[in-house]
Amino acid sequence: MSFESFKTVLTIGLSVGIIYGLVALGISLIYTGLDVVNFSHGEFFMIGAFAGLTMFNILGNQDWIFNLFPEAYGWIIYVICLFTAFVSMGLFGVFIERIFLRPLTKKGGGYTVAGMGIIICGFGLSVVLINVAYLIWNPVAKPFPAELGLPMEIGGIFLPITYVWMIIVGLFVAGGLWVFLNKTKMGLGIRAVAFSKDVSNLVGINVPLYISIIFGIACAIAGIGGTLVGPTYQVVVFMGYIILMKAFAAAVVGGFGNLPGAIVGGFTVGIFETASSFYVSGSHKDLYAFLLMIIVLMIKPTGFFGVQVKMKA
Repeated sequence: MSFESFKTVLTIGLSVGIIYGLVALGISLIYTGLDVVNFSHGEFFMIGAFAGLTMFNILGNQDWIFNLFPEAYGWIIYVICLFTAFVSMGLFGVFIERIFLRPLTKKGGGYTVAGMGIIICGFGLSVVLINVAYLIWNPVAKPFPAELGLPMEIGGIFLPITYVWMIIVGLFVAGGLWVFLNKTKMGLGIRAVAFSKDVSNLVGINVPLYISIIFGIACAIAGIGGTLVGPTYQVVVFMGYIILMKAFAAAVVGGFGNLPGAIVGGFTVGIFETASSFYVSGSHKDLYAFLLMIIVLMIKPTGFFGVQVKMKA
């Protein structure tokens, strides 16, 4: 094992891991707000990738953008694609929560009581969204040929600029979410709702509104993740399923419901998966994330940053 190969594995692992971490961040955010796991979250990742790709195809034919910004043409278009995925998936997430999930909570007696109904609804939404995407974009894998620049040299190795871009944007999004949740009035309201919906309601916080915001932010982050992956891998209808499973593993490894833990878990899963594929066998690439999850659960059932909770009968 050479030091150059180690640096390559580390960089690729970090770039893949930040994507797992972003999706895991959304899963954990919804879990803290709704007390359930959203099993359709991978499809928001997939639709976000298609939303970014659609915007890229629209702007790619606009010569006036190239004439105005010839040196930064590819970057400007890609940033617009990221913004499009973020906004569209955020609004779509709010729509899904209000139309499909909120009625279940009203009939089921609250978010915690109606948890099983929401979980089943998540599975149903996953199937529906996959089939809708199938009808709109068809099942053929589509390239996302964003022109972001030449490969970048890091420590003597050359890597596609998309890997570096994934890490930078992913960390920026995660850091922005931390600032939003800890330094803004709305973010503190979200934390209050996540801590106790009953207490938040008593002090005058509009709990249903904040639940919608939580769901929208989580879906918006998933949309950014999908668009970040697009230029490195192809965009395909079924891309959300495997990402959901690995992001779930990342959330468990980091400590389910812990937001910083989701990012750390994503990096851990990404590096472990990449290193195992490189040094052991690449044919079992999709196995390693779940193997790591099992090992962590055997050693520390709550994950890296999870807290043991005593359940009362």
